[in-house]
Amino acid sequence: MAAGKPPIQRARCTLAAASLVLLSGTAQAAEIRFLSSGALESCLETNVSKWVQAQAELQVNEDPASKKINDADVGAWSGAVLDGCRKQVGAGNKASEEIFARYMSRWRDHVFDLASSIRQRGQSD
Repeated sequence: MAAGKPPIQRARCTLAAASLVLLSGTAQAAEIRFLSSGALESCLETNVSKWVQAQAELQVNEDPASKKINDADVGAWSGAVLDGCRKQVGAGNKASEEIFARYMSRWRDHVFDLASSIRQRGQSD
């Protein structure tokens, strides 16, 4: 693609490609600090990570949908995730469920912190 271009343009193309690779690395939400590590905890962590990432991306993109989410929506989502993970693994864990609930009670912090991190990574020096 850049083979027929002058050296300076090839260098710019290479620099641009390298920048995109660095920026495309995934910023991550703060981990849930479970006391144990099992199938339930893995299921909860996976679901939360995807959800927080999606919500942070809505914030960064200034999507109007990001302003519509509220505590009741998050509570319903959290309950559905807990039920789904319990069914998937066949059991619950009271301690892990309480940690998950406390983590989700601070959902705004997690979403806004990740959105801030994404914005910072997207700024050029």
